[in-house]
Amino acid sequence: MSEVDIIGNQARSREGRGLSVRGGDSDKWITIQKNTFQNWINLQLHGSGMTVDNLQEDLCDGVKLCALVAALQQKPSIGRVIKKPNNQHQYLENVTLALNAIAADNIRLVNIGSEDIVNGSLKLILGLIWHLILRYQIGKTKFPPKKLMLAWLKAVVPECQITNFTSDWNDGVNLHAVIEYCQPGLCPDWRHLSRQNRLDNCRNAMTIARDKFDIPLVVRPEDLASPHLDDLSGMTYLSYFMNVDSPGYMATLRNVNAINTQGSRINDFGSSWNDGTHLCNLVKSLGQNPGPITPNHVDNLQRGIDCGRRLGVEPILSAKEMADPEVEHLGIMAYAAYFTHLKPVKSLADKAVIEGNFGSVYVGQEKTFRVIIDDDDVSSGDFRAEVIGPDSIPPVRLSWSGRTATGSFTPSEMGQHRLNVYCMNEPLASCPIPFKVSSDRSKVTFHPVDRCPVGVITELKVDTSSAGQGDIRMEVETPNGHSTNLPVVYRQGMYTANFTPAEVGDHRIFVHYDNEQIVGSPFLVKAFDPSKVNVYGLEGGSVGRALSFTADSQSAGEGELTVVVTHNGVTIPSQVTTRQSGIHNIDFTPQGAGTYRVQMYFNDVEIRGSPYTLEIVDSSMVSVSGDGLSLVPVNKTASFNVHTRGAGGGNISVDITSPSGQQVPARISGNGTNGYTVEYTPREIGTYIVTASLSGIPIKGSPFRVKTYDPSLVKVSKIPQGVVGTPTKFIVDASAAGEGTLEIAVSANGRNIPNQARALGGGRFEVSFVGREATRHKAVLTYNGEHIPGSPFLVDFMDASHITATGEGLSLVPCHRQTHFTVNAPGAALPDLNIRLTGPDGREVPTRIRDVKGDQHYRVEWTPTSIGDYKAVIEYADMPIKGSPFTVKAFDAANVKISKINQGFLGRPNSFTLDASEAGDGNLEIQVTADGESVPNYVRQESDTNFRVSFTPQRASKHHISVRFNGEPVPGSPFSCGVVDSDRIHVSGEGIKMVPANVLTTLKVDPKGEGDGDLSVRVFTPSGHEVPVRVSGNARSAFRADYTPHEIGLYKVHVEYSGVEIKGSPFTCNVYDPSLIRVNSPGRGYLGRPIHFQIDTSAAGTGDLEAEVKCRGSNVASHIREIGRNRYELSFTPRDLSTHIVTILFNRFPLPGSPYHVDIIDSNSVTMSGEGLHTAQVYKETWFNLDLHGMDENDLEVHITSPSGSEIPCRLSKKGHVCRAEYTPLEVGQHMIDVFFAGTRLQGSPFVSQAYDPSLVRITDVDKTAKKEREIAFTVDASQAGVGDLDAVVTHHGHSIHTYRETIGDGRYRYTFTPTDVGHYDVNVKFNDEQIPGCPVVVNVEEQVPTFITINFRGVEALNVRDRNHFILHMDGHHVDSDALQTRIKAPSGELVPANLVRQSDGDYKVEWTPTMAGKHSVDVLFAGQQIQGSPFFINVFDINKIRVDNFYNGGLEETAGFNVDASQAGRAEQSIWVVSPSGRNVPVDVQETRASEYAVSYVPHEVGRHKIHLTYGALEHPGSPFTQEIGEGALATAHGDGLYRGEEDKPATFFVESGGITGEPTIQVDGPNSIAKCSIDPQPGGRFAITYVPVETGLFDITVKWNGRDIHGSPFHPRIVDARKVRVIGGWQHYMDSQERIHLVVGEEKHIPFETAEAGPGKLTAEVRGPTGSIVPCTVDDSYNGKSTVIFTPREEGHHTIHLNWSGHPLSGSAFSAYATGGFHDITKIILSGRGLKEATVREEAEFFIDGSQAGRGEPQVQLTGVRAEVNVIISPLGGGKYRCTYIPVIPGAYLLHITWNDRHVKGAPFKVNVIGAFYPNKVAVTGEGLKGGLLGRDLDIRIDTRKAGPGELTAFCTGPNKVAYCDLEDNRDGTFRLLVKAQEAGRHVLQVKYGGEHVLGSPFVFRVSAQPDASKVRVSGPGVEHGILACFQSRFIVETRGAGAGQLMVRIRGPKGAFQVEMYRDSQKDRTILCRFDPTETGLYIIHVKWSNLDVPGSPFHVHIVDTQQELEQVLKEESYPNSTLHSSRGYSQWREEF
Repeated sequence: MSEVDIIGNQARSREGRGLSVRGGDSDKWITIQKNTFQNWINLQLHGSGMTVDNLQEDLCDGVKLCALVAALQQKPSIGRVIKKPNNQHQYLENVTLALNAIAADNIRLVNIGSEDIVNGSLKLILGLIWHLILRYQIGKTKFPPKKLMLAWLKAVVPECQITNFTSDWNDGVNLHAVIEYCQPGLCPDWRHLSRQNRLDNCRNAMTIARDKFDIPLVVRPEDLASPHLDDLSGMTYLSYFMNVDSPGYMATLRNVNAINTQGSRINDFGSSWNDGTHLCNLVKSLGQNPGPITPNHVDNLQRGIDCGRRLGVEPILSAKEMADPEVEHLGIMAYAAYFTHLKPVKSLADKAVIEGNFGSVYVGQEKTFRVIIDDDDVSSGDFRAEVIGPDSIPPVRLSWSGRTATGSFTPSEMGQHRLNVYCMNEPLASCPIPFKVSSDRSKVTFHPVDRCPVGVITELKVDTSSAGQGDIRMEVETPNGHSTNLPVVYRQGMYTANFTPAEVGDHRIFVHYDNEQIVGSPFLVKAFDPSKVNVYGLEGGSVGRALSFTADSQSAGEGELTVVVTHNGVTIPSQVTTRQSGIHNIDFTPQGAGTYRVQMYFNDVEIRGSPYTLEIVDSSMVSVSGDGLSLVPVNKTASFNVHTRGAGGGNISVDITSPSGQQVPARISGNGTNGYTVEYTPREIGTYIVTASLSGIPIKGSPFRVKTYDPSLVKVSKIPQGVVGTPTKFIVDASAAGEGTLEIAVSANGRNIPNQARALGGGRFEVSFVGREATRHKAVLTYNGEHIPGSPFLVDFMDASHITATGEGLSLVPCHRQTHFTVNAPGAALPDLNIRLTGPDGREVPTRIRDVKGDQHYRVEWTPTSIGDYKAVIEYADMPIKGSPFTVKAFDAANVKISKINQGFLGRPNSFTLDASEAGDGNLEIQVTADGESVPNYVRQESDTNFRVSFTPQRASKHHISVRFNGEPVPGSPFSCGVVDSDRIHVSGEGIKMVPANVLTTLKVDPKGEGDGDLSVRVFTPSGHEVPVRVSGNARSAFRADYTPHEIGLYKVHVEYSGVEIKGSPFTCNVYDPSLIRVNSPGRGYLGRPIHFQIDTSAAGTGDLEAEVKCRGSNVASHIREIGRNRYELSFTPRDLSTHIVTILFNRFPLPGSPYHVDIIDSNSVTMSGEGLHTAQVYKETWFNLDLHGMDENDLEVHITSPSGSEIPCRLSKKGHVCRAEYTPLEVGQHMIDVFFAGTRLQGSPFVSQAYDPSLVRITDVDKTAKKEREIAFTVDASQAGVGDLDAVVTHHGHSIHTYRETIGDGRYRYTFTPTDVGHYDVNVKFNDEQIPGCPVVVNVEEQVPTFITINFRGVEALNVRDRNHFILHMDGHHVDSDALQTRIKAPSGELVPANLVRQSDGDYKVEWTPTMAGKHSVDVLFAGQQIQGSPFFINVFDINKIRVDNFYNGGLEETAGFNVDASQAGRAEQSIWVVSPSGRNVPVDVQETRASEYAVSYVPHEVGRHKIHLTYGALEHPGSPFTQEIGEGALATAHGDGLYRGEEDKPATFFVESGGITGEPTIQVDGPNSIAKCSIDPQPGGRFAITYVPVETGLFDITVKWNGRDIHGSPFHPRIVDARKVRVIGGWQHYMDSQERIHLVVGEEKHIPFETAEAGPGKLTAEVRGPTGSIVPCTVDDSYNGKSTVIFTPREEGHHTIHLNWSGHPLSGSAFSAYATGGFHDITKIILSGRGLKEATVREEAEFFIDGSQAGRGEPQVQLTGVRAEVNVIISPLGGGKYRCTYIPVIPGAYLLHITWNDRHVKGAPFKVNVIGAFYPNKVAVTGEGLKGGLLGRDLDIRIDTRKAGPGELTAFCTGPNKVAYCDLEDNRDGTFRLLVKAQEAGRHVLQVKYGGEHVLGSPFVFRVSAQPDASKVRVSGPGVEHGILACFQSRFIVETRGAGAGQLMVRIRGPKGAFQVEMYRDSQKDRTILCRFDPTETGLYIIHVKWSNLDVPGSPFHVHIVDTQQELEQVLKEESYPNSTLHSSRGYSQWREEF
């Protein structure tokens, strides 16, 4: 079967021939394919706002097609798209743009043009979409995609035996299998699915794929389950499982990597396979040897393919094809999938691994490593090891323990060595291992020096006595980077060097031993210079006030500053505070007046200038009093007194500063005894600052603030005349007068009037009061008791209650006309009268006020200028008068709008509208008169300001309409209206009857003398659209209206005269179109059988249908019958084998395609063969062939009936003359196959096919845990499976076991066999050679559970945490398979502890395990699933590091001493404590358990001296053991308590001193590293003293305890002081928190939390992590770095975790911490890519793009850019926050693939295609010429090509026709231009590809059409329009048929009487070869018609047509025409004729 590409419902072979692939009349597959492709398109258009609902129509205008192509090509636009096209030309322009973009992407479209898409050719549209799916969905490939996709499916689910993309998927089972492959566990029971549940299976599987894999439902479940499913739909849907990064792609990668044990991980199936490395590693993992990798990629791949063949895997692609960088991933993925069914095999070099650190190997020290066997095929005897040195071969020992060996050797010389480990004399893969042996630098010690002063010699020492032989070199690096070697002197294993620093700073000392640095090198030495400490701010002070000064040691280096202050020989307490690095503040408080001495030291060296002296005075006795320090007026002298008695000596100084900052002179008089007086005069207003000091020390209360003021600056605004009862207001401004008190008093007639003052801010006040009588009022104002200027103020009041306003100017007024009103204001003054008039727009209107008569009656005149409401506000003395404000309405009658008053018609209402919306408020008056008499009119209000006036004329005379507004006539009034009678107007013509569509039609309108008027003709289609109408003529000669109908149906013709519809309007016109009739022609028929034509006239309109059938010129009886609404059937029965001609007419017009030709054939016998005629498997497609011998398969009918009577779908396909029938039985039993051809049943039909179902065979009664040597039986039930052969086979380790079969009956059989060995037995049952489901059935044959297994285990001994432990399982000589043994060890938390089962040489097993937590562990040992005797066992595990020993106390000789032991957190184990005296004797001890696992230990010493205390736990000695305790003589005090051993910074610590009855008291000294802690001693009863101290720093303290001046035993004590608050997480907690302030964790991901502990004191960080269920998560703390501890743990489950952190038992601040673990999922879909470099780049220019993985989880990108000729290096630069910038510079142009992976997974869309543009520019190549427009066959097409602007490059041209290649002749003009001659070999559509530098030039490919040579002789002209006729009934149309005449241009030229005709030409479509012409003459005369085809007259042209008036004239013309010499002369001159084209 040849390979084909499916396009629509046609299969086109590579030769281009079309083969029908569908039979019958069913088109359901087209519907499925259309829905599938439509769904796929909408997925691509998602987010664009566009959808495709009708595939046949929605793409016609090209808009959505362009959007689809742009989305597929990932471009914002593919060019200029016409968004709203409105004609076919614009449709074609859009579609052509899309097709050009598709062709530019190297997609070849055959026989698909723009017209096909625009015309809605469904099959070609489906073909186009399939090309897009192939290219962008399935992938660009050189191989048939169907072959590659099937290859992958066969590889991943081989048992499904998939062979197609149609029937194999109908039942949904195979889809479940593919999903299970992609993610195991999603469909584990797919084999047991019922194939009868087709739809449910498909729906469930597709739902799982959508939810789990995000695979869209481009195919509906109903369509996938349909037997009509087509290949293309199936391939489209299933491609989502096979694309890059698809579920199938990732599953195949996972399975391939699972067997790939060689080389690196495989990350894709693309270009990374090109070099053959992956393939060679893969076959090498499976035991093959492909040889080494060479630079020849094809050779590497070929050797890998050959190895694959040896493994049974045949290649899909050749080696050369796999080496192609653009190789399609499907081929490689399918090929690699076949390998996943094979088991990896290790080579000898990989059968063991070597573990060990060879980085530090020293002479004379034993070095160990481990060899671990990693394969069961080798044993310890197959291995040996050797070490080879420069001059020696040290022996190597291998000590085996199970499968692990510990190797050891001791090198004897320095130098390079290598280690080799051999397996069966072949070195392991990692050998040889080179390493270097050196001397032991770790034994070299350097005596550190912390600090040293500049210029002073410091000795440095290095001790090499324990390190062996070597050379010492010391180097110092100064702070400025300068290095100097120090001379070294050797004395008795000690090297010394003198070091004198010359500058301040950190010096690094490098110590080299044998040219390598020793441990800890370089060492830091800090140099300092005390002479560079500077002191400033040290001046005099005042007694009792803190004095502070500063010391700057920034230039002196690092160090400690100390200060001593003395006065009169007494030390004054001082405090030194470091403010910042090198800046110190020194504070102390003088206690008395006098001279003070200050001494300063830096690192115990006195600084330069020390000691310093300063004077202190006492200013506390100085006092100040007087008015001059309070509120004072300006420009007056102020004074105050200063009293200094008892304050000591010193000078008084006073500074006074004015508000402006100026110094104010002050005069001081007096003395220290009587005091001082200070006088000054202020000149400004504001606050004065008075500063007084004694000897420079401010006196108490200084500085003083003095306020000044000036009442003359208080301002009062004008007080208005008062109005009785109305508040009178004025403003008082004291802002410039200074601070003070404002007082206001108002009175009238001796009575006080209440007033109010409201603060306005800024010293301003509003004063208001209300006068109650018309009299004078007085206002008195004072400021700070002084009158302000103008006070008192006088205010007169009046009464304004009688002021009124009247007049027409306050009511309704006309616009633009002056109006007025009058204000009557007796007794009022005109200036106090305020009139404000505002218009509708808010603007103030000018007014003029006049006192007309002088009697205080004021006339106010104003003119309104706009329509609306005016507001008149009238006030007197700011008070509105009665009625104010007044509202005045303005109107304008000129703004009344009157619509056009149309001509009236007698007896018909006539109306017009009035719009007063812009005229203002008012009343309308309307009057209509005719001949002096009033005509009734009616006014209807349509809105508030709009009215419709109507009246009905009763006489045909002129009417007058008068309109007034508010009594004023509106402009134009009165109006006139003429009246006519419309009943006399006559309408005639075809345009109101029946006409064909697309033909100009006419109607005539005659007013019949009713006077002049306008004619309006409006024609509406059945759908309501208006048709353009051309009206000509006039009222005197009648009107003519022309229009052309296009839509079929009943048209409405509205005729109006002078705006009134005439009688009978609207008229109707029936329009029909014969070209829209659809005829279903059979094309062929069978002799003697009726032939039926289906005729559908539903779209053609109303008309008469006629038909005629002829054969050999004779009529054949035919019959037309109606079979539905507007549907007819024409039938006739052929009796002759000759062709029958069928002519069909509609309204006497021939239908398109008429006449029809029907070929008659006679059916022959059809032969049948194939396996499907006899047997078939249920749910599996079967087939049989039918040889049609050339007949049409459409006449073939196959009916297959199941046993239940239902019909089974059968799919027919044809190849050649053979038709293949395929069907899938769904039931077991007989299936009847009935075959008909042309309605006749074939011979032998019906056939019987037996269907069987192996899945219905059942195995029952199987004992899957049988015993050896016992008979095993099972039953096979095939009763429901149908007819077939049954076979059962039992195998064990590949060998068949003899079985016996017994027939039970009814298709049931009994099988038995007897196993002779233990292990797994496989039972395989086949039915008709098909394995039944569930096979093989595994039967586990075992022996009885033995009792001989015993355990050798230290059951009573506890084990230590993290120690490797084991126990032995004794097999007592029996051979037991390790698979039958199972060991489970459970920790106290419930978690399982990993255990390793190691087989011993004697057959026993050793179980190795390592506990991780303390507590009781349970051990279960199972054999064959059952616990052995004694199981489970229990083991106690302890942690010796959690035992705490503290609280040591001791007295004297013969007195009790002791301590406490806390093992509560250590677990249970045997404990042993003993005390050894100084003489070596054991001292009895008493151990008392005070609480659970807490002990108090005591003993009585009998010797003086140091006693050793030993502690073991679980037979292990405690890490701190032995402890020591000093015992002194008797009669000494003792000390005990927690404060002697530990404490916390800033927290009290307590211990006790016991006097023991001795007289005296203790002396305590607590010293820290840099401080002395204050301590308190609290005597208590019984001679006990409680001592409490508070440490202020961390570190190791010294506590000296003395009694009567003598140290007690143990003194000094050394407590460790810590501060858990100073343990800080590095980077801050926020770095580790999620959005909810929880520590972010990921399940399975190791978490590291580092802490800075350097300042927390001597302690240890401990951590405990608990999971969501409360279980303890294993956690470690890494303390390997000094001053840093890292908490490390791995969360095991998702949810909330709690982290407890302690520093030396003290919880950290905030502990416990909340954390939350999420699943370890990295969302790769959240990676955002951006940048031009993802798509294109330019040669030798940097291209960039960006990767944003901030939301994708942890990971990092890997980027690779590969091309055909080169690979480009990509530089990845981290930007922080998961973002990266990637750059590359290509040097070779071409297409590249950009691979971007994140955590080894391709990101979405990868690989990306990158187009690298070279130095040439194809888009600048210009292609022009007439040849691009097409031409004629046989003529060269001339095309010009200009490359002068495109740079250097290679120009190529290639042109193809429909089936043949055109010749291209390219001529070089040697100037950068070329001439291209294209010689077409056939007519039709041609595609020209012009490329420059291998890339398409602008516009390429070019599409044009080559036509055949024109042949005018083939043109036929017919119709009444070229025949003589009578003008009144002349039909001017004629038809020009150009079919067969080739390409050409039709020209019609007509000469006739001038102005007498109008020419029209049209055709149905651009492809229609029939042109209809008409010229519609209106005058008689001679018409000469020239018809030319490509400038050549057609037969009969020119035609002479005589048009006459009467029949007699016509007969005369016909008679004269019979005489060849007769002529007809026109009465008109030739100059009067005209020409039209």
